Amino acid sequence: MSDDSRDNPWPREARWLHAGIAFGVTWQLFSSLWMTPDFQHADYGSITQLLFSTHAWIGLTTALFLLWEWLWIFTTPAIRAQLFPLRGPWRPIWDDLRALLRGRLRPSGPAPGLAAIVHGLGLLLVSWMALTGTAIFFFLPQGGTPPGAILQALIPLHKALANLVWAYWIGHVAFTLLHALRRDGIWNIFRLFEL
Repeated sequence: MSDDSRDNPWPREARWLHAGIAFGVTWQLFSSLWMTPDFQHADYGSITQLLFSTHAWIGLTTALFLLWEWLWIFTTPAIRAQLFPLRGPWRPIWDDLRALLRGRLRPSGPAPGLAAIVHGLGLLLVSWMALTGTAIFFFLPQGGTPPGAILQALIPLHKALANLVWAYWIGHVAFTLLHALRRDGIWNIFRLFEL
């Protein structure tokens, strides 16, 4: 067993992916509160328009991190089985639920169970947002032309799951803080430059 696996349970790739996606999703959520989308033309005369522009570009960057994440999942069967246990094992999930109902948390780190399946569902949510957001970006009108029918159809699809992403983000941060209060090494996931 390497020192890395003893000291930090998260693989280096997982740490980089988590950092990129966590930053991107957090930026997207908070910038969406104050931005003013202008689908007619790019206008950087106000902070709300500038936020829309950064929302778009950081969204594209986050979509690339998500693409990397999905490639990693598809090429790593153990990760795929943790995040999406379609054929089981279900016992770790039930054990985690019972422990949670008794006020106990599983130690932080990658493992099958409730946290893993919730991460998988969160990944599906933010992937939907990234997919629809990327499509919106490429259908934004240029040169002052009016928005087309495809763009008008994509916008509600993009907004449809936004509240669920907020709920996921709030829950994710809340459980991170609970783990931090237990001092069980949750912050190791942000140690990007460890080998």
